[in-house]
Amino acid sequence: MSGFSFCPVPRSVEAHGERLPFAGCRSIKAPPGWEASYQPLSDLGEAYGGWTCSIERDESLAPEAYRLTIENAWIRIWASEPRGAFYAVQTLLQTWDQTALTTMTVEDSPSAPLRGVIEGFYGTPWSHQARLGMIDFIGARKMNLFLYAPKDDPYHRELWREPYPDQEFQQLTELIERARANYIDFCFCISPGLSMVYSDQTEFDLLTAKIKAIMAQGVRRFGLLVDDIPEELQHDADKAAYGSLAAAHADLANRLWQWLKNEEGESWLSVCPTFYHNVGEPPYVKELGRLTDPAISIMWTGRKVVPREITPEEAESFGASIRRKPLVWENYPVNDYETSKLLMAPYDGRGPETLKRLEGLFSNPMNQAEASKLAVGAMADCLWNTEAYDPIESRRTSAMHLVGADALKPFLSFCDANQWTRHWTNDPPPIAKLVEEWQITADLEPIRAELDRIERDCAHLRQSCKNVALMEEIEPWLFKLEELCAVGLRAVRMAGDGTLTRHWIQSSLEQLRQQEPIVLNGWIERWLDELSAGFVR
Repeated sequence: MSGFSFCPVPRSVEAHGERLPFAGCRSIKAPPGWEASYQPLSDLGEAYGGWTCSIERDESLAPEAYRLTIENAWIRIWASEPRGAFYAVQTLLQTWDQTALTTMTVEDSPSAPLRGVIEGFYGTPWSHQARLGMIDFIGARKMNLFLYAPKDDPYHRELWREPYPDQEFQQLTELIERARANYIDFCFCISPGLSMVYSDQTEFDLLTAKIKAIMAQGVRRFGLLVDDIPEELQHDADKAAYGSLAAAHADLANRLWQWLKNEEGESWLSVCPTFYHNVGEPPYVKELGRLTDPAISIMWTGRKVVPREITPEEAESFGASIRRKPLVWENYPVNDYETSKLLMAPYDGRGPETLKRLEGLFSNPMNQAEASKLAVGAMADCLWNTEAYDPIESRRTSAMHLVGADALKPFLSFCDANQWTRHWTNDPPPIAKLVEEWQITADLEPIRAELDRIERDCAHLRQSCKNVALMEEIEPWLFKLEELCAVGLRAVRMAGDGTLTRHWIQSSLEQLRQQEPIVLNGWIERWLDELSAGFVR
């Protein structure tokens, strides 16, 4: 696959090496009803006298699988369903450099059945345009699920009983349509648990009325979220009717599931439980698993809310308690618990043996939608072809798709400065080792060289990155990194000419700490603090 930056990486690619000019197809033939699957190819326009494309149904292929051949100005695609053909087109477009295609044969299929993104964080929800952009992004990376669940959308949580106002409902409709165009299942989630009287039929009718309005737009996947609520029943009527929180939640889920099946037989329901981070030991989890209809999916975040790793044993244990494979709500790269930081690290800690024990996995990204695409792209790669997944290479490829070749090196340098939170930890940055060596040798030159490199990378990123939305989102962290480097380099120069003082260092640190963003996990500030300790004034 040399020369290609596939995201996700296909299972089998045999490149024949010949490069043929390509600007579009003069004709595209496909089974009736499959028109949307090749729309991205149609959007290139007709190229008279050029290529032809034939898309054929092959029932022997698994759902979402495809075969693709590119040869002699002829594109051939085989799939058992339109979604597989759509994925073949996405692979085709990733081989195109705007001028030519490489002749090749591709055979491909996903590792995980459910792969997606949930807008499920606290804080300012994404803008409508950011949501549309994310749906396009994950569709191009062969993800098949978008869950709408912004914690601070009042009509999702606090005002769950009330219908969406016209403008908000129209935007939801646009999201649903965009998801459909990208062969993504739109999952509408609702969080009634803060106030709902589970045993009250009137409350249930309000819940189903809210869902029915969304169902009328063609949505068939729904999420019942009862996370982040009191861990005991709050209403006397529910205490009398159920006796336990798990019994109440199972009954609500079962009734909603039955209602969904009566309304539309092809529906799907997933529940996010109140106790969602454990390995299945809480009595609530076991009772919920025992009482809930086996067809209902149950979400899980892992042993912790933000686990650094999910092991096969943990997935097996939780799955045994809920009596089904868990659907993982992956709290990465979400940063609502530590908004001063971005999470731009390689995605790892979920291997093939773990994923075999899951129904699927979806990412809960950051409030910064564009910056989140670095991790989401890598996660799409991991979930599509788990066996071939390489965290470092996948992040590099994801970054390439996000910023282009010219900005790749400085962008990865920026990412390396932004990959730590209190829950997601990696090895310290290189400057940490240099600080430790300085504590022994008192030699400032290695630190100066590293700060100079980072400063130059920041300048290069500003000059070369054409992704305006990304640059706007990361600006506070990029500016903080530049400021830290400038202060650190000046401190080294002043130490060299004998003008450095504790007062200057502490005054500079005070100004730096007024900026909320934290980069390099605070190592430059720590070094400056230690440096100042060597001065009397």
